[in-house]
Amino acid sequence: MIWIIISAIISGLASVWLGYKRLIYLYQVTGRRFLIASLLALSLYSLLLFLFKIEVLSEAVAGAIITNVYASIFGFFTGSAFNQFQYRKENGPVLYCYRSFISEHLPVIIALSLILFGVYRSAVFTDLIVTPIRVSSGLSLLSVGLWGITLRLVPEFRANGIILLDLIIDWDSVLSYRWFGEEVIEIEYTQNDAIRHFKTLVPMDERSEIESLLSKKMREKMEKEDS
Repeated sequence: MIWIIISAIISGLASVWLGYKRLIYLYQVTGRRFLIASLLALSLYSLLLFLFKIEVLSEAVAGAIITNVYASIFGFFTGSAFNQFQYRKENGPVLYCYRSFISEHLPVIIALSLILFGVYRSAVFTDLIVTPIRVSSGLSLLSVGLWGITLRLVPEFRANGIILLDLIIDWDSVLSYRWFGEEVIEIEYTQNDAIRHFKTLVPMDERSEIESLLSKKMREKMEKEDS
């Protein structure tokens, strides 16, 4: 039991560092990559289950592997959540963000539900036996919930840049903007030497606000380039 706990702690701490370094961003997760990762995870799980069924893996070893996987998930999302929180704080106050129930409150409700279910799953406050697998699985759900709280479904236009989910776009990287219809705006920017863009909804009564902000930032960028 002790060696399982120690290995899970090591895996968790290592994953916290990996998550904090932000080696993976949401914009990098394509449907194809997600499908491949899911197939690999399912294949690995099936292999471990088969080895356990034919008694190649003992119950202790199988439990240790599962516990370490949960601990790694906990560490990765905890590190990512802390990094995202720092990014949001370092990029200054919010200058504009389209706020609605779906974009503002629904993600928080889902995240809090995951946190509460994670606490329940850990069996710390129930009559179930507390085991490394239950605790680590509960912590993994809790960390995903904490990470979800740091995300916004809509872009946040902050003093030092634009936060798009878990991506930071500094104002110097913004190339242009244009309107599609009356309530949709497209922002063009550079990311890793590539030109990218995103669209977001802006209500009619807030159009002048975002227009004024973007015009000001583009003007400041031109003045900086000319100086």
